Amino acid sequence: MAEIVLMRHGHAFSAQRAGAQPDSERPLSPLGEAEARETARHLNAAGFFPNLIISSPFLRADRTASIAAELFTGAERKKAAEISDGPLQALLELILGTFPEDSRVLMVGHQPLLGAAAGFLLGMDGFDISPAGFVRLNSGKGPGAGSLIEYYTPPPPEDTNR
Repeated sequence: MAEIVLMRHGHAFSAQRAGAQPDSERPLSPLGEAEARETARHLNAAGFFPNLIISSPFLRADRTASIAAELFTGAERKKAAEISDGPLQALLELILGTFPEDSRVLMVGHQPLLGAAAGFLLGMDGFDISPAGFVRLNSGKGPGAGSLIEYYTPPPPEDTNR
């Protein structure tokens, strides 16, 4: 079974503060950048080394994935609208039908879609994934067939320049 990390993007500026229209163009804040680095370091220290990093095409998720890719240099990079646009069934089809059994995949996207997918795969209620947090699991081959490896929330950084 594939090992999947469903990671939420780091903190992003509000659309108003960023002057971003549409929402898909909101950038990470300095806090979000620091969170993404910390989470990638945590995954590395825990022994997770993805061979594929897939992100939502939204700027904040793509930047979070790029920060992780700086550490996981051998990973292939892709974008998939299913991680941002859903519906949940499309994301589940991507997770369950795309990856070879020995894959290690980091998927960077958005709440509540990622938390709902993790819950479905594990046969649990959905997860409330914090910014730059993740659910790490073995995917299994159907609803409730996965197994939880780790549910992670990054610690608050000392300097919180939001």
